Amino acid sequence: MTYGELKAAIAGYLQRTDQTANIIGFITRAEQRIGRDARLLENRILETVTPSGGIAALPTRFAEMRRISTGSGSSLRILMAVGAAAANQFGSSGSALAYYLSGSIHVLPSSDTDIDIDYYEYPEPLAGAADSATRPIMDRFEALYIDAAMAEASLYLQDMEAYQVWAQRYTAEITQANKAASEAYTPRSTSAYNFYGGQPRSV
Repeated sequence: MTYGELKAAIAGYLQRTDQTANIIGFITRAEQRIGRDARLLENRILETVTPSGGIAALPTRFAEMRRISTGSGSSLRILMAVGAAAANQFGSSGSALAYYLSGSIHVLPSSDTDIDIDYYEYPEPLAGAADSATRPIMDRFEALYIDAAMAEASLYLQDMEAYQVWAQRYTAEITQANKAASEAYTPRSTSAYNFYGGQPRSV
């Protein structure tokens, strides 16, 4: 589905020519709703950032952190994202850690070594894009955009009965989509493999 097709679909559901100019706003708020809720393969990002003074800016469309790591290859060390209180608990002999707060990632002890971040982002905004534009989540989950935009339109029009219908549809869609993504991350087997011997072992 393209941006133009999305706008046409919303107009078709609305059947309100007086709201045509507001459709872009409904889509923008829908993207914000999706960004808050979607934890999908399509909005998961892996990126390397370089701290300065132990601090690196969070990405512009950052939604939620999955993992922060430092190092490379066999020296990879995982730094879990923790609360800001970690700064008060860190001692000179403590293990390195990282947390994010107020738009920044903080590394303790302070280090400017590249760090790898694994996070979810808000969708790239469609507002101002060409009608031929599309987005990864929209490609796979068309209903998420339509249901979310119609929920926002119903709120704007103060049609709470319609809002309940569209919000329920959206909730069902996002729940199913997140569940599918979670299952994709999680192995169905509980066996791990010894790659030297090639035999499974129970864990």
